[in-house]
Amino acid sequence: MVRQATFASRKEWNPLRITHDNREFLRVSTDALSSFDPATGELVALVETSTLEDVNIAISRAIEGLNRSGWRNDGALRARVLFRWAERMRTNMDTLAELLTREQGKTLAQARGEVLSSISMIEFNSGQARAIFGRAIALKEGVHGVVLREPVGVVAAITPWNYPLNLTIRAVAPALATGNAVIVKPASATPAIVVHALELLALDAEFPPGILSVVIGSGATVGEHLVVHEGVDMIAFTGDSTTGINVMKKAADGLKKVSLELGGKSPNIDFADANLEKALDGAENAIFSAAGQICTAGSRLLVEASIYEEFVDRLAARASELRVGDGLDPQTQMGPLISASHKQTVLNYIEIGKSDGVVISGGEDLGHAPFDKGHFVAPTIVSGLSMNSRLLTEEVFGPVLAVQSFDSEEEALSLANGTEFGLACGLWTSNLDRAWRMGRGIEAGTIWINTYHHFYGETEVGGFKHSGVGRQQGIEGLLEFTETKHLNFDSNNNLW
Repeated sequence: MVRQATFASRKEWNPLRITHDNREFLRVSTDALSSFDPATGELVALVETSTLEDVNIAISRAIEGLNRSGWRNDGALRARVLFRWAERMRTNMDTLAELLTREQGKTLAQARGEVLSSISMIEFNSGQARAIFGRAIALKEGVHGVVLREPVGVVAAITPWNYPLNLTIRAVAPALATGNAVIVKPASATPAIVVHALELLALDAEFPPGILSVVIGSGATVGEHLVVHEGVDMIAFTGDSTTGINVMKKAADGLKKVSLELGGKSPNIDFADANLEKALDGAENAIFSAAGQICTAGSRLLVEASIYEEFVDRLAARASELRVGDGLDPQTQMGPLISASHKQTVLNYIEIGKSDGVVISGGEDLGHAPFDKGHFVAPTIVSGLSMNSRLLTEEVFGPVLAVQSFDSEEEALSLANGTEFGLACGLWTSNLDRAWRMGRGIEAGTIWINTYHHFYGETEVGGFKHSGVGRQQGIEGLLEFTETKHLNFDSNNNLW
């Protein structure tokens, strides 16, 4: 059983109606898309959608905006616009967090954390906008090379529903900081929070028209049109690996640049010499934060055999005590899944766990009152799985943890690397030599040592293997949105 967070009486919510009116950056003109609160089923927003002609207009406006403004060459302007955006985001913190919780379902504390992380991302890129440096080289007598970093051009950012604010801004902020124009297509489940946050940017008096557009619609129509359109120079996509691979294939026909952060099946490895209290906190956070709907979720827990029974028993007790419920209730520790269809997908994986192993905590479909208006499942832990179980190899994207034991570093490393994914890993040990050995051996873009799910705008993230192409955040994430150009100057009198 799970502990039930009381469904607090909510203040009345008037559904938002989001149209093109007074929003030049929002290129929509047709039927409205509905977004619903996944905890209660309440209507959150009606957002008009985009036709393919709307997408074409957004692309044309982006090209014109780059050609007619000084945006691409004025780092100081870009820095000012981004900095003021961060300030407006901070001023609107409470409004943004509530809308994020209502539309996505995560707890209000987690929503506030996402808003703060997004603000930090903007601030970092604002500072970098004036420092997109190249280099100069004396190549030989009378010959000099100047290597420049220039914007790619028009960037299409196709973003997901699980961290809709942060993962949109993670693409938009560096793309703008480096002088590009950006067209955003948010996930259909969470359009309102993205439009609201980007409106705070679009209203800036110094922000040139056309440099930002938002289009709304399905990935199969609006998203694909962006990917194949010859006016789009780069695709920044965050989502599942299957869709990301398809995006890359379609972008290849136009030789477009791509940046992809995709799926994960991240291991969280606990050695016997770890700080167990902190490691338990880390294991809980790694899989149950945002109801496990995060690509870096620590969905595989690997525990050294000598502490396996104690560690798993204590974690299972914690899972059974988690308060599940409405994200707006301050008591809630884990909210709902995003939709009924996604809930069914997660329940199907739980059935696989019951068939292939032993459910030691959770495993319940919380379809009864007071959960029956939302999409809730219990925090679930499964042990005793065979190595070929789909619960160990496939991304569930829900609060379902698969646990395994190991006897040696070599076995832990083999288990950790035993999937097609390589996005993140948690490593818990007080042995620095071991941390270095394991950290170098694990095939993943981010290795958290004695911590988990701490992200910083200054440091890169991204995946190995099927977890992605390129890097986000940090300097490398910034430079993903640039092209390198070499200007070669020869002042000699003769060619040879």
